[in-house]
Amino acid sequence: MSENIAQLVNVDFKTYDEVMQQPFHAFNTAAFAQLNQHKCDQVYALLYKDSKYRLGLLAGVKNEWLLSPFSAPFGGFSFIKSSVHLSAIESAVELLSLFAKEKNLKGIRMILPPLIYNRVFLTKLINVLYRFDYLILNLDLDFYIELQHELSYEERLWKNARCNLKEALAQEYDVLLCKSVEEKQKVFEIICNNRQLKGRLIHMSFEEVLQTAAILPVDFFLVSKKGEPVASAIVYRVTPDIPYVTFWGDVHSHLPGRPMNFLAYYMVKFYQNQGIHYLHFGISSEESKPNYGLSEFKESIGCTITPKLSFEKKLV
Repeated sequence: MSENIAQLVNVDFKTYDEVMQQPFHAFNTAAFAQLNQHKCDQVYALLYKDSKYRLGLLAGVKNEWLLSPFSAPFGGFSFIKSSVHLSAIESAVELLSLFAKEKNLKGIRMILPPLIYNRVFLTKLINVLYRFDYLILNLDLDFYIELQHELSYEERLWKNARCNLKEALAQEYDVLLCKSVEEKQKVFEIICNNRQLKGRLIHMSFEEVLQTAAILPVDFFLVSKKGEPVASAIVYRVTPDIPYVTFWGDVHSHLPGRPMNFLAYYMVKFYQNQGIHYLHFGISSEESKPNYGLSEFKESIGCTITPKLSFEKKLV
């Protein structure tokens, strides 16, 4: 076979890592796929090449569907160069369908990151998926704060959020960037209890969070008042320029003193001072249906809304 013929090659994790040395987000690394491979029936590390390698995809099989991601907030194709031509993306998407058909799979599902992760490449990929008969499975509401902005953070808050932040700053909260396992466990317990109160379970164990922290940088924030924990956050640094607030919560819903407003403010200042451009707060919807309260809260604290798209293509 000629080296210039377009191919989608199934490789091992080591080879994938050698070729895709810097995927544009951490959920598309071989290490992350390897850590979570037990959560699906089969994992494929796929590389697209024509005259040279250009794209990669990590995907898992569950219930006879090919999924990217199979255990992460988002996945999709990764590029070696973000300037990859549309024709190469088209060829890779077409070959992916052939690959899935050869494996007798029912179809393909792909959840893409929001555009802040790479506007040029993701716009190209969205266009290609749309033209190659992928249907939009979900259009979720995703939120982020631009950190290097001409307006101050406080100027971008809703009026009620400015009042809430003023109340929060008067509380004299302390914030700990946790280092010990015991401190990190307290952070996790606060989030689990918060989720339980709201009827929204967390689908990770503390051990799994620590395992994730071993393969990508993770920040653990603990907010206290007079020594008593009141709120916490777990932030994955999924790119050098985009920390992702994966989990956060307070000890009690609607706790006096507005610790969540304070925590948002603190994290904005913390990452802003490092020269980072975006703080990603994730979705506030489930299968496209908005969580109205959470959406309005995120807007009130200065977030911008962006779409997060999930695609599906049935093959049988």
